[in-house]
Amino acid sequence: MSILIKNILHQNQRIDVFIDGNRFAKMAPDIKMAADKYIDGSRKAIVPAFYNTHCHAAMSILRGYGDDKPLFAWLREDIWPIEARLTAEDIYTASRLAILEMIKSGTVFFADMYFYGEETMRAVKEMGIRAAISLVEMDMFSPEQTKSKMAATERFLSMDNPCPERIIKGLSCHAVYTVSSELLKFASRTAQENDLTMQIHLSETAGENTDCLEKYGMTPTERLDSFGLLTPRTMLAHAVHLNRRDVEIIARRGSFLSHNPVSNLKLNSGLFAFDNLYHRLPEKITIGTDGASSNNNLSMIESVKFASMVAKLQADSATAGKAADVFRAATENGARAFGIEGGEIREGALADCLLIDLDNPLMVPSYHLVSDLVYSADSSCIADVICNGQAVMENRRVANETEIVAEARRLADKIIRLK
Repeated sequence: MSILIKNILHQNQRIDVFIDGNRFAKMAPDIKMAADKYIDGSRKAIVPAFYNTHCHAAMSILRGYGDDKPLFAWLREDIWPIEARLTAEDIYTASRLAILEMIKSGTVFFADMYFYGEETMRAVKEMGIRAAISLVEMDMFSPEQTKSKMAATERFLSMDNPCPERIIKGLSCHAVYTVSSELLKFASRTAQENDLTMQIHLSETAGENTDCLEKYGMTPTERLDSFGLLTPRTMLAHAVHLNRRDVEIIARRGSFLSHNPVSNLKLNSGLFAFDNLYHRLPEKITIGTDGASSNNNLSMIESVKFASMVAKLQADSATAGKAADVFRAATENGARAFGIEGGEIREGALADCLLIDLDNPLMVPSYHLVSDLVYSADSSCIADVICNGQAVMENRRVANETEIVAEARRLADKIIRLK
């Protein structure tokens, strides 16, 4: 499959972009090459697509379920009880809804922590985007659950990857307050032996830090590090309450951080120190949405704006959280975190990109494209989405939209009856 995008705006110049297979093969003015598909880019701009580095995709079906509560009350009273009653097919249906939303808001990759990973992989394969899929390790310090989680993880890892060119299979640990020492040891050993990515919630709330210090005499960062869980393949989500030593440990280990600004604000978890951390670890800061039940959407284009605003508030500076920095965190850095050769529009890179509608009122007058994308744009500005050299959204339409939404509504009716 080849695509030729004609006369598209890229870095303030009009060029043609030729995609051959799954990579950008040539970028130059007036390319004269035959292609399977032609796109008129004369009213559009080409930019990197978004890489969502922390998500619980299937939680989209719990959007609006148990709002306006503190994190731990929300989890214990609303989320964990209903999650325990969801089936594998429910997760497939909910994951398709999430992926539809992500495509329409410009995301081509998400890092997922949830249950029934095989069903999430099935949805990802069908809908054409990328993902890092992991089963969430969470045993609540129960020996029986520890054994069950270990067995489930081994089964998941033994399954064939249905789409290795777009799906990464990895591991995740929920948090220090839900995972036993035995399960942390197992996860660390399994990740190292199989060279797997690792995803972990870290220091999301001040209470998490206080409890960990009281129970173990160390911060969550120090505890995870004591098990060898902080590596260059580890993604640490939230990381709101880090002290100087925590940051030094993370920098030394080469781990990545996923900033989830909307979820942190909604759950009143605290303010991520974006500007300080970005200047200390410029290639390691990424952006995520968290799940749609704590956001309440999966729009990365919204999250980059919130990331910038939170940075300015937290640093008490209008120059913090610059548009170029948060956009890079949400694109290039997110791809790098999972070893994906994307996040950039350049020859040789994987062909993941967004085509932006420059006639959308939110993009006019377009003095500075990246600033407009961060501070002004919403998902309506995204006309087309290309992932791995394939158009997954054209002229704002995604395949099977109506069916996906209808199935999700039926599942929501079931959840209402369960409640």
